[in-house]
Amino acid sequence: MTRFDKDLFSWDGMYLMYQGAFEGSRTMEQVSPNCHPSWHGMPERTFIARFKYGRKPWKRWMNYLVKNCTVEQYVELVNNTSPLEAMETLGFKCK
Repeated sequence: MTRFDKDLFSWDGMYLMYQGAFEGSRTMEQVSPNCHPSWHGMPERTFIARFKYGRKPWKRWMNYLVKNCTVEQYVELVNNTSPLEAMETLGFKCK
């Protein structure tokens, strides 16, 4: 199982993404065969959560995932539920 690395998260103001390799992840050239050569071998960005309205507690989410979860565990939960339900299943408390 792969632990989250805080340095591999990215935040663009709405989406929290993760760009680290983990069991079952794909590389950029697998996802987009015509991608720029500099992207070859890089892991595909993985969706973590979307913060559209109101408060955007993305730092709390990131810190909680780094301390309490593996990438594979979170991705599996999100594939079966929403990001919020996945975090609540992991014990995260929204304020």
